[in-house]
Amino acid sequence: MLVIVVVQQQTEPLEFPAAKVTKENILKNEQFVDAKERKFPGASLAYITPWNNRGYDLAKWAANKFTHISPVWLQFKPQTADMAASCRIEGTHDIDRGWMTDIRKNNSEIKFVPRILFDQWHVDELKQFLLSETWSQRCLNDLLNFLQRNQFDGAAVELWMQALSVGREAQGYLTELFNKWGEEFHERNMQLIVPVGAPLSNKMEMTGIFTPDMFKMMPNVDYVQVMTYDYHGTIGVAPYPWVENTIRLLVENVPERAKDLMIGLNHYGYLYNDQQMDPVQRERFLEKSKEKNARLEWDDIVKEHRLITSEGRIYYPSLTSVESRIKLAKAYDVGIAIWELGQGLNYFTQVL
Repeated sequence: MLVIVVVQQQTEPLEFPAAKVTKENILKNEQFVDAKERKFPGASLAYITPWNNRGYDLAKWAANKFTHISPVWLQFKPQTADMAASCRIEGTHDIDRGWMTDIRKNNSEIKFVPRILFDQWHVDELKQFLLSETWSQRCLNDLLNFLQRNQFDGAAVELWMQALSVGREAQGYLTELFNKWGEEFHERNMQLIVPVGAPLSNKMEMTGIFTPDMFKMMPNVDYVQVMTYDYHGTIGVAPYPWVENTIRLLVENVPERAKDLMIGLNHYGYLYNDQQMDPVQRERFLEKSKEKNARLEWDDIVKEHRLITSEGRIYYPSLTSVESRIKLAKAYDVGIAIWELGQGLNYFTQVL
C-alpha cells in the first residue's frame, strides 16, 4: 500500500488560537450566532437532519455563511415490483417549504441540494442498477423531475459507498454514471454533489475507496464531497495531518479542480475510553464541560481540543480546530461540508 507523507501547507494565522479557548469561554459564549457575511471564500455546505432541530434554526439565522444547504430528508429505494425497474423517492413528508423560504429571504443565492440516500438496496439490485442504463436513466429522470417540481437546486447523491458492496469493479460504473448524471443535471440548471469515503486510512495508506483518477474522470460532477469526518482511529475525530494529506492527494495533480472538492468538517465529537467509543453532540459536551474536574487541553498532533473527564477523553470540535481546517481548505482552494450543523456549537459560525 502506498503511504502518503507531505509537508504541511502554510496557512494564515488563527483568530482563535488554542490558548484562547477555555471551558469558561465556551460555556459563556457558545450560544452566540454570527449572522454576518461569510469569511470563507470557497463553497460552504451544511447538512441538516430532521432529528436535530437546532440545525434548522442555525441554518436560518446564519444563512449568509453558506453557499449550499443539504437537508437529510430523502431516500432513493429500489422499485422492482413491476416489469420496469425504477426508483421510489421516500421521505417527502419531511420537506419544509416554509423553512426553505425563510432561508432564501436571508440569502437569496443559497442553493438547496437535498441528500438523496440510496437506501435498502440489495447487492444484486445495486449491481443491476449500475449495469442497466435503462434503470439508471429512469431513476435519473424521476429524480430531476422531482427536484425541479420542488424548487431544489440540485442534490447530493449518496451512492458511492453503498455501491462498493458490489465490489471494486463498481467504481468504473460509478464514475461513468455520475459524469452522465452531471451532464443532465446541468441541462436543468442544477448541481450534482457526490459524497465519497476517505481515500486514506488512519495509517495514511491508500484505501482504494476513491482515488485522484476517479476525481479526474468526473468533470461533470460539480462537487465531490470527501468524508474527512470518517476517521477510524482512537486519537481525534479528524486529525489535521490526515485531512491535509487527503486534500493534497486529490488535488495535487489536478489543481484546477481543487474548487470542486469539499472536505467534510465534523460538528460532533467522540468519547474514548477502554470500553467504548461513543458519539458526543453539543448537549453532552456542554454537560461534561460543567464538571468541576473536567480538564480541557489541546492535542497539537491532531490539532483538536479534548476534554479529560472521569468517563474518558472527549474529542469535540472547538473554535481552534474548526478554524484550522477552514484555513487549510482556503490554502488549498477547496470547499467545506459540515456534518451536521445542529450537533455543533452556535459560535462556530464566527469562523465560517
